Amino acid sequence: MSPTKRQHNDQISISKNHKKRKLENQIAEINSTKYLLEDLSNEIVHELFEYLDSYDIYKGFYNLNRRFQNLAINSNVLTKINVSTMSKVNFKDYYQNIFLPNRNQIKVLRLSNPFTTDLIFSPPRTILNFVHLEKLIFDKVQIKYFTKVFCHLKELSKLHSLTISLAAGYNQQSLDRIFSNIFHLPKLKYCKIEYEIKRLGDEPVQLYFTHRDSSPIECLIINGR
Repeated sequence: MSPTKRQHNDQISISKNHKKRKLENQIAEINSTKYLLEDLSNEIVHELFEYLDSYDIYKGFYNLNRRFQNLAINSNVLTKINVSTMSKVNFKDYYQNIFLPNRNQIKVLRLSNPFTTDLIFSPPRTILNFVHLEKLIFDKVQIKYFTKVFCHLKELSKLHSLTISLAAGYNQQSLDRIFSNIFHLPKLKYCKIEYEIKRLGDEPVQLYFTHRDSSPIECLIINGR
C-alpha cells in the first residue's frame, strides 16, 4: 500500500474515532442530565410549578417519587384549581390525590366539565369544606347540579367572586330563582352570569329580583339570550 493511501486511510480512521468519541460523549451527557431534576432545590421546583397548571403538576411530578409527591401536594399553585376538560377516569384519580387533600386551602376554583360539579360537591354540603374559597367559576353548569350547591354558597364567608355560565335549557322560573338568591350572598362583590333559556318565539326575557334593601355586589354582569 502506498504511503499516500495509507495516510488517507489513517485520516479516515481518525475521523471515525473522533466522531465515535463525540457521540459517546453526547450520549454520556444526555444520560448524566436525565436526573438533574433531582438536584433542583425545593424552592426552584416550586417556582417551576408557578408556570404549570395544577393538573400538569400532578401528571408530571406526582408519581416520580415521594419528594416530588410532597412538593406537588404542598404547592401554592394548588390554591388555584382549574378543572379543565379531562376524562372522568383521570379526574377521579386527580380528585383523590390532589383535590381532596387540598380543598381547605383552595382559593380559586374553576369547574369546566359538566360531571365535576356533582362529583366534587356530593353531597352538596361538601362545598362548606372549601373554607378559603374566594372565587368560584362554573362553566356550562347544569341546573340539576347547580341548584343543589347554590343554597350553600351563602355560608362561604370568603366568597367574593362568582362567575356562572349556565348550560342551555334553563327556564324563566329557574333563572328568576338564581338571580334572586345571588343577592343573598353576604360577601359577594363581583358576579357574572351567562345564560340561554327556553322561550316561545320572540317573547322577551324578563328578570324579576326579590326585593332587597341592600347588596354587597359592586359589579354585576348579565349576558343572556
